[in-house]
Amino acid sequence: MSKRHPRVTPWLASAAGIVMVLAPQNAWSWGHTGHVGISQIAMQALPPEIPAFVRSAQAIAQVGELGAEADISKTTGLLTSATGNITTTRTVHDSERDPGHFIDLDDNGVVIGGVIPISQLPATRQDFDTQQRSATNPAGQTQYGGYLPYAILDGFQQLRKDFAIWRALSVGLMTATTDADRAYFRFQLQLRQELIIRDIGYWSHFVADASQPMHVSIHFNGWGNYPNPNGYTTAAIHAPFEGAFVRNNINFIAVAGQMRPYTNRGVATMEQRVPLYLEETLAQVASVYQAAKDSNNDNYKSAQPAEIAIVTKQLAAGASELRDEIVDAWRQSASVTVGFPLVRVSDIESGLVKVTPLTLGSD
Repeated sequence: MSKRHPRVTPWLASAAGIVMVLAPQNAWSWGHTGHVGISQIAMQALPPEIPAFVRSAQAIAQVGELGAEADISKTTGLLTSATGNITTTRTVHDSERDPGHFIDLDDNGVVIGGVIPISQLPATRQDFDTQQRSATNPAGQTQYGGYLPYAILDGFQQLRKDFAIWRALSVGLMTATTDADRAYFRFQLQLRQELIIRDIGYWSHFVADASQPMHVSIHFNGWGNYPNPNGYTTAAIHAPFEGAFVRNNINFIAVAGQMRPYTNRGVATMEQRVPLYLEETLAQVASVYQAAKDSNNDNYKSAQPAEIAIVTKQLAAGASELRDEIVDAWRQSASVTVGFPLVRVSDIESGLVKVTPLTLGSD
């Protein structure tokens, strides 16, 4: 962890139509600059089918800042020592959330412990934890060794539900027949829109983390004590790669220019999509270390072309994936249910079911 003064690249602020004032923050994961950049670029690339309030300049700016929130809100414990390095008590908040930022995969795409290939993730974190506890290589594994794919899935499912509720409320406002009902739907719509922006922003952090190759690898901070025939560095390159190097050397116009077109990755569900994304990122781990080697073991300290290239590529990969997953959440939201008793959003939108305040507010 290091203290630094993050900034948003000027083109991002001007593109969002606002001026953003940033305070110093702790640097984790991609670092404040990287997370803000990924989240804003993804939002700017959303297609017109996404509701306009999500694509507004204000929403882009807010989601960008919220993209760093999962790191900013770390270290929630009370102060225990201010002598030398500041220390705090360990908390439930941090213990439960910190492992959601990473997963340790070996070079064959198997979760550390040797039990679960990334392509065969169990359906839930509980199932994942159960299987990890049977690990033998090394033994003693649990979900707390890193559950990044589940953090991504959790946030996606929340956003999909958010969009579903927003769709139902939008129909309710259009079809309401009394002033009281219209007032109810207006209030609920505004509240849901605020929740959607918050939920996209916070969740975007984990989608972005999954584009940082060292967040999905056993080689998470130097190659480590593993076979190393290519002579990759064992120096601590994690923080430099994602933090100061991004802030000092990356052109976010170039990042945006490297975003790929939308793809559904050829699968029907997010449970299928997320492992493919992680496999794609894992495949870039060697490139991260090769770039450092090709730069005379610069180890992401200065503006070396090979190092700039791999960092730019991975930032663009994160922004592309985030944009796509937001689109998928919107498209799938018509197929889920809302209310109690449950009703299909598609039936509300088709007029088959009339939505009233009791549809979402029934006891």
